Amino acid sequence: MKRPISYLAVIFFVFAAASRAQSVGRIDCPRSDGVVYLYNSMTTLEISTTLQCGEQVQITGRYDHYFGVRTAKGQVGYVPVGAVLLFKNTEGGPTVPQPIAPPNRERVVYDPPAPAPAAPAVQASASDFTMRSNTVIHLKLAKPLSSAGAKLGDHVDLEVAEDLVVDGIVVVAKGAAAVGTVTDVETKKHLGHGGKLGVSLNSVRLASNDSAPIRGYQEAQGASSTAGAVLPMVSGKDVAFAAGTAFTAWVDGDVHLKKEAFAASKQDAAASSAPPGHN
Repeated sequence: MKRPISYLAVIFFVFAAASRAQSVGRIDCPRSDGVVYLYNSMTTLEISTTLQCGEQVQITGRYDHYFGVRTAKGQVGYVPVGAVLLFKNTEGGPTVPQPIAPPNRERVVYDPPAPAPAAPAVQASASDFTMRSNTVIHLKLAKPLSSAGAKLGDHVDLEVAEDLVVDGIVVVAKGAAAVGTVTDVETKKHLGHGGKLGVSLNSVRLASNDSAPIRGYQEAQGASSTAGAVLPMVSGKDVAFAAGTAFTAWVDGDVHLKKEAFAASKQDAAASSAPPGHN
């Protein structure tokens, strides 16, 4: 009986030492200007915030394809195993996550709100008005989109679901075009892994025929097989967004507008819709 007990003691010691030696990791992104999502739950994949490339995190556990982590700000959650580079602590080395300066990249919807810059002391014209940052715009998908056929970088056509009115002026009209990009896509795989599809929102057409920057992200994952032992040749399910799927966008930064531009656009639209010969 002594020999099996000694083996168990050695195995326990090795795993305990490995877990202590690899208690700190670094967020590893495919690109230096990318981000990694911190999920509140491995089941619902609800996104809590974004983690910056190179940011150090405390590893709190390993759960199949995810690491449990704690950030330097005390936030806890889960990230994919492939997004964390583990390294061993040295004697006297840091054992807590170290924050880093944020990279120079575009903000996404899950980033903490950026501090508003001080407004310049400029006398505004009576004809000027502003569409404020974080104003919500409701969109819908113009045509279906599937993880089986989508590719990274593909343009996604959307349209505005309802008018957006600012200071009594229809700034974004119902039916106006909006543009997104496929930023995450995975087709279904063997071993029961389902597909994945993520769309980031980029811009929307204003009633003045100008465009305004928007931000937002929507993701869907296909069903994965979890019943019993998964056979190697069993595939998961591809995921798709149907035409008309609702998307929510936020105006990305204050957009300064002029009332004359919207009045001229309204007159042009009325003239183009008038019957021939009408004066």
